[in-house]
Amino acid sequence: RGVRIFLDVDDLKNIGLLEQYIQETAVVLIFLSRGYFASPNCLREARACATCSKPLALVHEADSNKGGLPLADLHQECPPDLSAYVFDGREIIRWQRAAEYQGVSLKMIAQHVLSACPGLSEQRLAAGLYFRGELKCSALDFPRA
Repeated sequence: RGVRIFLDVDDLKNIGLLEQYIQETAVVLIFLSRGYFASPNCLREARACATCSKPLALVHEADSNKGGLPLADLHQECPPDLSAYVFDGREIIRWQRAAEYQGVSLKMIAQHVLSACPGLSEQRLAAGLYFRGELKCSALDFPRA
């Protein structure tokens, strides 16, 4: 059993059905960057999430060369009626662009999204997420002489 990923720019066939897509979604990832809260369709998305009390995964683009803004500026751009829903008590994952750290961001996103999916046990997620071929830490056990 797997998880289906829906990417609006690839899978949204009819923008008029945006709210319906949100209702059918287990968790919504919002990529916080310059202009997100100025986009009418992004605001529709955020408001539909709030209406349905959808879990959110917040990913922050901090690199100003890639459309990023400081979090304080994003808080200012967010409409007052959405601010508490979007930001209060939520972990915000910083998107890392350096290859050595990007994997960490991806695992944090996956862990956050998967933990909000119905039917996935905490026990399965507790083992952690790893990339194929990635080294992982293990406790060493040396027999006593």
